[in-house]
Amino acid sequence: MGKAEVRGDSLERRTYYFIINPAAKNAGSLKVWEKTKETLDREGISYSYAFTEYKGHGVALAREFLQSTGDAILVAVGGDGTIHEVANGAAGFPGVRIAYIPAGSGNDFARGEGIDSRPLQALSGLLHSNKVRPIDLGFYKTSSGKGYLLNSLGIGLDAAITEAVNQSRMKHYFNKLGAGKIIYLAYFLWKWMTYKPGEMEVEIDGESHSFTNTWLVNVSNHPYFGGGIKISPNAKPDDGVFHILVIHNIPRLKLLLMFSTVLWGGHLKLRGVDSFEGRTIRVTSSFEVPIQADGENVGAGEAFIELKHHMVKLAVQGE
Repeated sequence: MGKAEVRGDSLERRTYYFIINPAAKNAGSLKVWEKTKETLDREGISYSYAFTEYKGHGVALAREFLQSTGDAILVAVGGDGTIHEVANGAAGFPGVRIAYIPAGSGNDFARGEGIDSRPLQALSGLLHSNKVRPIDLGFYKTSSGKGYLLNSLGIGLDAAITEAVNQSRMKHYFNKLGAGKIIYLAYFLWKWMTYKPGEMEVEIDGESHSFTNTWLVNVSNHPYFGGGIKISPNAKPDDGVFHILVIHNIPRLKLLLMFSTVLWGGHLKLRGVDSFEGRTIRVTSSFEVPIQADGENVGAGEAFIELKHHMVKLAVQGE
């Protein structure tokens, strides 16, 4: 299914609301915002903005703003966690459009959408395009809460790595050196040696599948996760289905070798890597397995995920 693009409003009538995560990329996002603001002021663009102050604040800011306007372009300035919160805040407001100025360490959403990794070029593409594209979200529910995802939800090894990285004191220093991916590699090697796979039950559109020695289950709405790992090459955020990947019954050493094939999608052809498509997924396990959504830890144990087709509109950045 091709990308469904529609014309948006005229450039003159737009309302921009920027939500900036000042902590993204060790405050590097603040420099991005300063340059962004200079461009907006120079071009005479009307806008409002706010800084997030705690985890989840982007959701509250977006909802508070939309309850007073109902129609705007919400622009996330930060990393995948920031656009994740903006999308959660926008869900339920049909008139809103979301956009992204990448200023984080991973930027998987920008990578999957072809948004320019250079923030000012991404801004220029946003300001001079009047197209929007409806995209899918995934509604998820775990023992710890519920929300929406843009990129993917992972259960198992990837979530264990995400949890370790997010809790690490070293993340700050690696990001400061511009080497954020190294810490993910370090924790991957640690978890690769220590993580214990177990039994999982994966129900997809009412059909159950049982797996033993399961390393991870990944439910993708987008190709990338983990700062550029192309875990699900065929996933598209507007095609109306999730792409589900289950990695199981693979010896520890072979798992390490398998991850080298992820760069070009070769892992999809390996024994022990099963792929499915579906709209409603429930995952249960025999052990307290961690869960991540868009790089944020969202619980452990059982997870329910349901696709919400074309739930938000994405402001297309460029013609």
